[in-house]
Amino acid sequence: MSDEEPQQTEWETEVGLSEETAYVALYPSRKHAEEWMEEAEEQGYGSRSKYIYELIQEARAARQEGFLAYSQNESKVEELQLQVEQLQDDLENAQNSEPGEIDIEHEEFVTAFLTDRYQEFESILKEVTGSGVLTGIVKDAVEEQLFDLAEENKVEYKQGYGWRLAHDDADAEVVEA
Repeated sequence: MSDEEPQQTEWETEVGLSEETAYVALYPSRKHAEEWMEEAEEQGYGSRSKYIYELIQEARAARQEGFLAYSQNESKVEELQLQVEQLQDDLENAQNSEPGEIDIEHEEFVTAFLTDRYQEFESILKEVTGSGVLTGIVKDAVEEQLFDLAEENKVEYKQGYGWRLAHDDADAEVVEA
């Protein structure tokens, strides 16, 4: 392609094409050319050229939006589908677990505390528990268990004092701090 401005030819002027219009040759099989002509007529286009031009523009827009790139992204789609399935399984397991049960299955959780050096198990455990990451998990589990036990009258709570095992005798007001 050259940098020169294309000049409109005599025949383009005669048929009434604008100066912005360019001539592009396309050499499809006869079968495709006939199919395109039939489709253009069925859809009310004045010419096969206009029909093909609009098809090309639609395809370009679809490609830019990623609609035609599915085959390129197929592996990513499959990977994401597997992640969704894993998360659904994790959610189902969490919903079916006993209250207060702590489940650490995600490798990112454990590997976050590892380095490129060997570490004793006790050292890793100390780092995990000392990090405070488990505080929320343990707090929620303990709190939920206490409320469940209170509903079963196995423990009781008193404002300003806290929690204790429930007494059979309602008159027993033994409070030790």
